[in-house]
Amino acid sequence: MHDEEDMIPTLDEEESIDQIENYTLQTTSARSSLLRRAPFIIGMTVLYFVLRQLDHNFVFNPVNADIFLLLIIVAFVTSIFALSLVVQTKQEELHKKQLYRLFKRTNDVLDFLSVIPTLMVLFTLANMFFISFSPISGSSMEPNYHDNEAVIFTHFNVSYERYDVVILYVEEYQDPYLIKRIIGLPGETVLIDNNEVYIDGELLPQTFIDQDTVKTYCYNSDDIDTCEFTVTDNSYFVLGDNRDGKAVVGEISGYSRDSREFGVVPYEDLFGKVILSFKDYNLLN
Repeated sequence: MHDEEDMIPTLDEEESIDQIENYTLQTTSARSSLLRRAPFIIGMTVLYFVLRQLDHNFVFNPVNADIFLLLIIVAFVTSIFALSLVVQTKQEELHKKQLYRLFKRTNDVLDFLSVIPTLMVLFTLANMFFISFSPISGSSMEPNYHDNEAVIFTHFNVSYERYDVVILYVEEYQDPYLIKRIIGLPGETVLIDNNEVYIDGELLPQTFIDQDTVKTYCYNSDDIDTCEFTVTDNSYFVLGDNRDGKAVVGEISGYSRDSREFGVVPYEDLFGKVILSFKDYNLLN
């Protein structure tokens, strides 16, 4: 038989019991947090890859870069690990200090990683429906847009007007995405004659280029000075600003390949209208 005094917990024993109860509560809280975060990350990861397949502007989405794909895969795998950890943990183990620390560390990691798929989904939605980013490669739009710069263009409920700078697609080119300026609208006749451009017989002002420096020649024509184009319905006639490769004084670069070479551009091959440019912006290259 034990004395009553032996049945009463000592101070050290009471502290030990309190610690066990505290770790159980803390571990349970961390476990609940994991059960929220891990499925969220898994769901957002799946959503990103679904949107990625549906994105008509896929090529312009900066979060499709390899580094972001690696990060979202890491987040996904870590979430699977967290869920398996929660499922395999028995109720009677929740009091263990080591388990609490493992849950807490995993929860902290998921807290950070959850930002990645969230941002990737938001960027992809913006890229699908509102705005996109594109680096500029080449000199065809000099002196207004330069090589190694970048632009933001919109494709949300956009209507195109003369002089708009647009991103377009030309299937037969090795690098099919181009940046050009709209010159001719659907139904119009564009005449290039001795360095001047006429729309339906009226001289077109071109204040965005120096016509003393930049010459507008014709391609695929017996007469390089004179050629005429009819813009079909739902199509556009586009030109680069650097039409002969001499837009920048003292430099000779490649000339603009535009509607003088590949003809008018159907509306469905226009990806959007440029609304902003960045000078010396190399992040997207």
